[in-house]
Amino acid sequence: MPVNPQKGEREEDFISRCIGEEISAGKEQEVAAAICYSYWRKDKMSKLRTSQERVSAKLKYAKDFRGINLQAAGLEDACWEGYIAIGTKILDGREVPNCVPEGENMESVQPQIDSSYAGEPMSGSTQLVAVEGELVIHGYHTKNFKMCPGATALFEHILTMPLEEEYIGMVRSAAQVADNVFGIEKRVIESESATEEDLKEAILLVGDFKDIIEEIDEETGMIHDTSFMDGHIVKINSYLE
Repeated sequence: MPVNPQKGEREEDFISRCIGEEISAGKEQEVAAAICYSYWRKDKMSKLRTSQERVSAKLKYAKDFRGINLQAAGLEDACWEGYIAIGTKILDGREVPNCVPEGENMESVQPQIDSSYAGEPMSGSTQLVAVEGELVIHGYHTKNFKMCPGATALFEHILTMPLEEEYIGMVRSAAQVADNVFGIEKRVIESESATEEDLKEAILLVGDFKDIIEEIDEETGMIHDTSFMDGHIVKINSYLE
C-alpha cells in the first residue's frame, strides 16, 4: 500500500517516516528513498491548480524518476527493462538508483528540444565557431565535443537564445562540464580500460551538467532533453576493469 503524506506533514518528516516503512517492507535504502520521493511528488502534483504548473511538474517527475522501477524490492531490480543501474544519484538529498538506458549508442542520439523561442540564424555569430569538429562557446574552446553530436545540437540551440550575462556564464560552465565527461570517455576508450574513479567522476559530472541545463531551461522557458549524456556513462562503464 502507498504511504501517503498526512495533512500538514513536512517533506522531511514524511520522507523519513515513509523510508522506514518501506525498508520494513523489504525495500533497500536507495529504492525506498526513490519510492517515497515519488509518493511526495505525486501528492503535490495532485494539488496543482494550473495546467502550466502540472505540465512542468510532470516533466520534472519524468526526468527525475526516468527508468526507475518503483516496485522493485532491491537494487538488482531497481530499473525497468531496457535500463541498467550504474551506481546511484542524489535526488532531493537522498541516494536513489541511477538508471540509464541500456546500450552503447545513446550518446549519438539527437536531443529533443522544445522552446517558445524559435531561435535566430547563427550566421556571423561569434558565439559558436566550428574548429575541426570542436566549438567555441562563449569563449570556451571545447576539446572533445566531436564525440557527441547530441551535445553539439543542444548548444547550437541554446546559443540562438538572447541570454543575460548570468546565463552566458552557466552555458559556458555546462560546456566545460560536458567536455570533461567526453574527455574521460576518450581516455577510457584509448586505454581500453576504466576505473571505478573514472565512472564515479563521470556520473557526478553528468549530474552537474543536467542540473545546469535544467536551471537554464527554467529561466528561459526552454526544454532540452539531456538523456543522451547517460550514454557516455554506459560507454565508460563498459570498459570497467
